[in-house]
Amino acid sequence: MLLSKHLLALFLGCIFSLSVAAQNLLNKTVSIEVNQQPLSTVLTSISKQGGFYFSYLTTILPQDSLVTISAKRKTVRQVLDMLFSGDYQYKESGNYIILLKKNSTQSYYMITGFVTDGKTGQRLPNASVYERQQLISTLTNNDGYFRLRLKDRYPTAAISVSKDLYADTSLLLFTGQDQEISVSISPTTYQLKTVDITGHAQVEKTWFAKVFLSSRQKLTSLNIGSFFADKPYQVSLAPGLGTHGRMSGQVVNKFSVNVVGGYAAGVDGFEMGTVFNIVKNDMQSCQIAGVVNIVGGKTRGAQIAGIHNNVLDSMIGLQAAGVSNVTEGSLRGMQVSGVVGQVYGNTNGAQLTGVVSSIRGDMGGVQVSGVVNYAGGNMEGLQASGILNYTKKDVSGAQISDIGNISHGTMKGLQLSSIFNYAKRMDGVQIGLVNIADTSTGYSIGLFNFVRKGYKKITLYSTDVLPYNIAWKAGRTELYSILLGGFGTGENNSAWSIGYGIGKIIPFNKVWSVMVEATGQNTFEGTWDHNMKIFRLQPSLNVTLNKHITIFAGPALSIGIADPENKITEGRRYIDYGAHYPSFNMGDARGWLGWQAGISIF
Repeated sequence: MLLSKHLLALFLGCIFSLSVAAQNLLNKTVSIEVNQQPLSTVLTSISKQGGFYFSYLTTILPQDSLVTISAKRKTVRQVLDMLFSGDYQYKESGNYIILLKKNSTQSYYMITGFVTDGKTGQRLPNASVYERQQLISTLTNNDGYFRLRLKDRYPTAAISVSKDLYADTSLLLFTGQDQEISVSISPTTYQLKTVDITGHAQVEKTWFAKVFLSSRQKLTSLNIGSFFADKPYQVSLAPGLGTHGRMSGQVVNKFSVNVVGGYAAGVDGFEMGTVFNIVKNDMQSCQIAGVVNIVGGKTRGAQIAGIHNNVLDSMIGLQAAGVSNVTEGSLRGMQVSGVVGQVYGNTNGAQLTGVVSSIRGDMGGVQVSGVVNYAGGNMEGLQASGILNYTKKDVSGAQISDIGNISHGTMKGLQLSSIFNYAKRMDGVQIGLVNIADTSTGYSIGLFNFVRKGYKKITLYSTDVLPYNIAWKAGRTELYSILLGGFGTGENNSAWSIGYGIGKIIPFNKVWSVMVEATGQNTFEGTWDHNMKIFRLQPSLNVTLNKHITIFAGPALSIGIADPENKITEGRRYIDYGAHYPSFNMGDARGWLGWQAGISIF
């Protein structure tokens, strides 16, 4: 029976305790009797009776004012109303009652303190102290001291402390009151991993970022690089002077306007800057700047700048600038530059520049520049330039330039230039004044064609036109070019000729073959003014004596056309062309059947 009474008493005691604990702090009853005592003393007495604490801003509460009050067994709320005449409002937070002045213009409270090393106790400079919800941050000074002003309209608050090579630490705060705290953070070690270094880790190291970003902003980015927030919009005058303050580099914005320039973690919509925009990570949709745009991550959409665009990762879309564009990853889309365009990776699309286009990787599409095009990998498509096209590897398509084309790989397509073409291996067509290849299974058409591992011959021969002739033949046996010259002497005058032609060899076996050539030459008698153009079709039978010597002979069909303004008189002719051979007249032209014979060496 006695045991039952004790259990009942214990049960009632627990119920009573729970009931008391469940009471609101403002509903607790207190008694106070003071006469001309400081307000702070009165509040301390009330808090001791109620077993709680008061929290308030010292700037809005006259702690030293003298008060007189008499209250017996009244609630805390009633006593506070008597003290403040209803000019204050009260909020409960844990074991605290927060005193706030009604209609107060005060909307901030200060958090101050020190950040120390958890092992050594040493105060740490350049540690980032920030509030995630309000996006407000600061850095500790050389003594490890910080001062953070938070907005009072948020019901909760917590600060985080981060520093490179230290573990992140967070701390809950009492809202609405000035506080001084001390935060200890511990050093941490990281296991090194093999990682790919991408552009967003390097954006602060670019020349433009060094110019436009302060050291405090770079330190903040280093300390709290793993924290990012999404916001619908932001407006800034310059980096650090905007709606997100010094935390702008940790925020991804949907809509962003920068009066001078901006610094953001990312853009997922639209960004415009009068001078510059700097984005640490990815940019999507549209970015416009009067001078320069820099994106550290991937870019999808349009990037437009008056002077320069720089993407440190890949680009999909349009990149256009008045002077230069640089994409340090791959490009899929179009790059339009007034002076220079550069892509460090592969390109699939179009690169159009006023002076120089450069692609270090493979290129698929179109590359057009006013002066020089460069492709460091394989090229599939079109290269067109005013001076030079250069491809380090294979080409499948066309290289067209005013001066020259170079392919250090296999050329499958067309090389067309006014001066020279070079391909390590030619499997297509070269058309130019000078064409050079190491090996060739294609065709070279020009004044001088040279295939290092191809057909090369020096020919000494005689014809019905002139007795002494020499020719350089180079290219492939399927098609080679001929540079020729000849001369003759006579009693009254001398004659000489220069010309060009093309030829082909049809082999029967290792010894016998047929050579078919078409040539055109200018023949001069005495002076340059007395000349005749002669076009010849000359098939010959070749006999190969050894690797270096071939003899040949055969007929030739010639058509001679005299210059109508400088006709050669009968008395000045070195040879009466075709007079001793079957001939025919064709108006001002004359045709005849002649011959040629000679020897080819080398």
